Amino acid sequence: MGENKKYVIENGEHKGEVIVSWIITHSCPEKCAYCISPIKSKEIQSFEEHLKIQNQMINTGLTKCRYIGGEPFTVNHLVQLVKEASIRGVDTRISTNGILLTKEKLLFLRDYINSFAFPFESVDDKLNYNIRGTLSHREIVTDRIIMVKEITDAGVLINTCVHKENINSLYELGDYLQKLDVDHWKLRKFYSGSGRGAVPNKERFEISNEEFFDIVDLLKREYPKMQIDGRLPSKLQTRLMLSPQGELYRMIGENDDENRVYGNILTKKINIGAIYKKDKCN
Repeated sequence: MGENKKYVIENGEHKGEVIVSWIITHSCPEKCAYCISPIKSKEIQSFEEHLKIQNQMINTGLTKCRYIGGEPFTVNHLVQLVKEASIRGVDTRISTNGILLTKEKLLFLRDYINSFAFPFESVDDKLNYNIRGTLSHREIVTDRIIMVKEITDAGVLINTCVHKENINSLYELGDYLQKLDVDHWKLRKFYSGSGRGAVPNKERFEISNEEFFDIVDLLKREYPKMQIDGRLPSKLQTRLMLSPQGELYRMIGENDDENRVYGNILTKKINIGAIYKKDKCN
C-alpha cells in the first residue's frame, strides 16, 4: 500500500493528515434501535460518480478515508473504490457489521485495506437481538474478526455504543475482546440527535456524561494493554464527513442544524486540505 503524506492548501503545500468519514450509503441489513441514519434518502449509486468524488478528495489532499454507513458493503463496487484509493496512497478503513463481508471480498481487499471497524455492544445474544434484530451478531463479528486476522494484515477496531442496556455488561465484552486479541476499542456514548432509531428511543438508551466517563475510566484500568478511547457524540465527527448525496460537512455540535456544510463535492470544486487546515479538523 502506498503513502500519501502531502495535501495541497491554497497557499502551497502542507504536510499532515486529512481524514474523511464517507457515509457512502444509509442502506443496511440490520435495524438497530439507536440507528442515526434516516429512513429514506436519495443516494449516489454509480461507481463513476463515487470514483469522481473520491479522486477529487485525493487530488486535494485526502490521506485517510473511512468508509462508513449504513452498511458500506451494500454498495456493490465498494471493494473497487477501496482498491483505487489504496493505489493512490490513501489509508483505508471500512466500518461494517460483517454480514456482507465474505472470504472472497477479503482476499480481494487484503492488499488494499488498512483496517476494519466492527460494531460490538454485548456478548449477550438476547441483548444484541433486542438492539439489532439479529440473534447471530456476536457469532458473525467473531467470525469476521478471526477471518480478517487470518487473511489480511489489517487492523481491527471495535466500536461500542454505550447506553443503559449494556453499560453494566461491558466487562464481559472487554474480556471477550481480549481473547480475540483486539487491541483498539472505541466507546461512544449513545447519541439521540437524529435518525430513524435514536430519537424515539432516547429515553430507553440515554445515560449521563458522568456515567459514560466513569465506565470508560474503569475499563481503561481493567484493560491497560488495550487502547481504549471514549468520546461524547459532539466529539465524534469533528473530522470531515461526506454524505451519501456528496455533501461535505463537519459536525460541530450534537444537533444536525449545527453542521458546517461546505457544499456538494460532485458539483463544486472543494479543496479538503485547505478546509482541514482552516477549521483545524481532527
